[in-house]
Amino acid sequence: MPSHLPARRAWRPTLLTLSLLALGACAILPWGPDRHATAPLLDGFGTVGLTPSHANAAARRLFAQGMSQAYGFNEHEAVRAFKAALAQDPGCALCAWGVAYQLGPNINNTTRGDLKEALRHVDHALKHSAAATPLERALIESLALRYGHGSEARNLAPLQAAVCGASDQAEDKADPLDIAYAERMRELADRFAGDADVLAIYAEAELVATRGDWWDPASGKPAGRIGELADRLEAGLARHPDHTGLNHYLIHTVDAPQVAQRAEAAADRLGALAPKSPHLLHMPAHTYAQIGRYADATRVNQQANAADLAMMAELKTQNFSVSKDWRQHNTHFQWYGALMEGRGELALASARAAAALGSGNYSYAEYQRSLPMLTLLRLQRWDELLKEPLPAGELGVATLLGQLARGTALARSGQTAEAAQALAKLEPAAAALLKKFAGTSEFHKMLRSLAQSAQLQLRAELAWAERRVDEALALQAEVVSAAAVADRSEPPMLAGGARLQLGAMQLQARRYAEAEASYRTSLAEHPHSGWALQGLRRALLAQGRQAEAEQLKPALERSWKLADAALRGA
Repeated sequence: MPSHLPARRAWRPTLLTLSLLALGACAILPWGPDRHATAPLLDGFGTVGLTPSHANAAARRLFAQGMSQAYGFNEHEAVRAFKAALAQDPGCALCAWGVAYQLGPNINNTTRGDLKEALRHVDHALKHSAAATPLERALIESLALRYGHGSEARNLAPLQAAVCGASDQAEDKADPLDIAYAERMRELADRFAGDADVLAIYAEAELVATRGDWWDPASGKPAGRIGELADRLEAGLARHPDHTGLNHYLIHTVDAPQVAQRAEAAADRLGALAPKSPHLLHMPAHTYAQIGRYADATRVNQQANAADLAMMAELKTQNFSVSKDWRQHNTHFQWYGALMEGRGELALASARAAAALGSGNYSYAEYQRSLPMLTLLRLQRWDELLKEPLPAGELGVATLLGQLARGTALARSGQTAEAAQALAKLEPAAAALLKKFAGTSEFHKMLRSLAQSAQLQLRAELAWAERRVDEALALQAEVVSAAAVADRSEPPMLAGGARLQLGAMQLQARRYAEAEASYRTSLAEHPHSGWALQGLRRALLAQGRQAEAEQLKPALERSWKLADAALRGA
């Protein structure tokens, strides 16, 4: 696939100078590593090739564990392992590099934070790198550049922050030093072209430095050097198919509808390469959901949750604290997979589990606590929905989604006056959310999308119940547009339900060609969706296109293989 490189934008020397001055204020005081640092001994997280050239056996074993945890996005466990390696061999420059590497920004948390500890470990690595190999020295110096270590950052090659940074549309601008670090790691990936670990470290650096959408949702074009990175990772995997980092980062790099297919083989490999890693067991779900392998998305998240519990138990057995808990995200993803499979009972059970894990006092937790009601709404179980307790929360999202679900059930049950009361409760919550989350961040856009779509959805339901068909259809079309941002999240927060509902309304209004178009679009957005296939088949049958409808039956049967009998027979 050809690369799409951006035009170089003007470099802002003032911003770079400020970054370096601020970091320079972190004086490197006399310091030594913690000689008592320990870490649990963990296996089953994948193998790595990068090994310290000058370290004893115990340090090397712990260093390998740190790298495998780094590739599995458990930076807390990685730091613990790298510090334990350094305690075993304080002269291990690469072990100190590992600590600093994992204390920095990552894909899930791109903020730089307090870098004092990272700088101390970079300084230690530099001071003990006299006997290091050229590769080790290059990795250490690159990290010194990232953190603006003393005079090192000024003495290294000129920084090129405009090469691969944020797109012009990205509101979250990458730090110039993170951009410069990505550029330097790209050079190392060229210099050490056969080294899979260097390529993996570069991949993460590039992903951190490239803010905004990595692939434009409208044009499908990659941002910055993302297209080039995808090509590099595919080439690297051709040589090193079992490298956990390369497989993991390819899934991230092409995690967009138009290119996700490129990571299918990596997704199929990854779990077996790291069978005890909760995150690496989960990651294939991102690819599977994009390409319509919903049963596999469900399966790998079930495996990931089991691995999370097993790892927690293992850490407790070895008298270590739990370093990370992925179950909230993984259970949410499991809910989406099960719902798209048509497995209503599993989807509802997953929704309840996700709601139980979403116990915090923040907006996204309120969304997760609303999942049981949203699931019953999708399954159209109106009696159950009216008996379901409203989700807890005072931040607006619980009120918004709870009243949407309840109001819809009331409208569908012929209780339009009560549905109007639900709308009267929903609208102030929506207005407050729209006012509170008026910023340009993706999180603000996502919450506005929820607020706008919920308000429009319940208005559409009321209009439909009152037989104002044209108005209802127009409102539901607006819901589709309003819900788009929320459904770009992973997993899609509303599971593509807005367009499916539009198609269902169009079918009932006997606008069969319009319904066909809605379901075909839904199928393009959610490949192999049994929901869309079923609706499309009905639209074709309603138009007398029996042969075309029959051609969809095998695909529908595959998609609904494990679906509830009520859905299969609907």
